[in-house]
Amino acid sequence: MRELPTEQELADEVGVSRMTARRALIELMNKGLLVRKPHGKVVINQEHAQFVDQLRLAFLGPAFSSPDFENWRFAVERVTAKFNATVRNVDYVHWDDPVIPQTLAAFDGVFLVLSSEKIPPSLLERLSRSKNLVALGSDLSEQGIPSVRLLPPICVQQLADHLFDLGHRNIDCLNAQPHDDVIQSRMEHWSQWQRIHKVEGRLIDEPVAPFASVAPKAYAAMKKLLDANQFTATGLVCITDGAATGAIRALHDAGKTVGQDVSVCSVESGELGSMQVPSRTMLNPPDPGPYIEVCVDWFKRRNDAWLGPMLIQPANIPLFVGESTGQIQDR
Repeated sequence: MRELPTEQELADEVGVSRMTARRALIELMNKGLLVRKPHGKVVINQEHAQFVDQLRLAFLGPAFSSPDFENWRFAVERVTAKFNATVRNVDYVHWDDPVIPQTLAAFDGVFLVLSSEKIPPSLLERLSRSKNLVALGSDLSEQGIPSVRLLPPICVQQLADHLFDLGHRNIDCLNAQPHDDVIQSRMEHWSQWQRIHKVEGRLIDEPVAPFASVAPKAYAAMKKLLDANQFTATGLVCITDGAATGAIRALHDAGKTVGQDVSVCSVESGELGSMQVPSRTMLNPPDPGPYIEVCVDWFKRRNDAWLGPMLIQPANIPLFVGESTGQIQDR
């Protein structure tokens, strides 16, 4: 059983006054969840002790939907169902949202999905002190926070290699996602690959505002280039699924046959990518389940040190080759 913190420790952890922490404890005692012993120490009411050993986890993510966030959430729920654990979905609107420190203080383990907005240094320092936090989809390992990343940014070069092997020598890169460390790193790896292989191509970077839809912005960016006859590439690497969806639609509306006139591939497309028309050439990340199980096992050990590298990520990412890419066509 985890020992209850003192009023001052609880206040410091949540970032409130000691009086506020005291009122919270009194409320829990009034509800019968806590009791005060004769010596003054507050402990968990033994009538509710059957719930104490149940691992209480939270999935803490931005308050808007995206395929990536949903995939992580479903994976966490699927894995925690195997354990004596409960998981609660908690949304935050911005990095100053008080729900963030409250969640860290209230749960045995927290899975955090980052928004595209930069984390303030003060909060990042606060997160680095947490002993019950794992970052999903981003790398916070340099801050001492265990992190799980299924698609290392360098994997974008696998897509460029695939197009190069098909004979393409004019390859553009399209992004419409708000910038964060992951998106920025993917674009940098594409630019590095382009310089090394000395191929033509440009970065089409048209990020939407935070919380806006990516596919329509990608469609508009591609349509503008196509309408002006300024898109000359034979291959297109899309940083995200939304960018690929918008680009393929714009190419279709312009009378281009994807997979023949222009080959399009994306870093991620989810399980439906292979079912689309044309089927999407994409990277196929591994099942996140085993990675999340490692994190849940750490949460179960409560306060033990993390074992092994702080960043967990696969060494190789399988490439699914769909109908959206093909050999270079004579022009």
